[in-house]
Amino acid sequence: MVSFRLSEDEYESLRQLCVTGAARSVSDLARDAVHQLMQKDTEEHFEIALRKLEDRVDSLDHKVHYLSASLGQTNPAQESRQNNGNH
Repeated sequence: MVSFRLSEDEYESLRQLCVTGAARSVSDLARDAVHQLMQKDTEEHFEIALRKLEDRVDSLDHKVHYLSASLGQTNPAQESRQNNGNH
């Protein structure tokens, strides 16, 4: 159970939302709002983790290209395109 204080005006505004069909009760309205906040937090956490993973993959890709260039090797995909262009 969670409890919090509202001014009379705030409570009346929430109650009016319920009357217009936004929710069955003030409790349902508050519960739905909390669920939406938790869902948003989960989605944002996932997006941040995905961005970090993309950054790490990009960094590894750059390092592989750098190492390949340092060793005088070309990318296998580049090599394939060059060979196909020469035939």
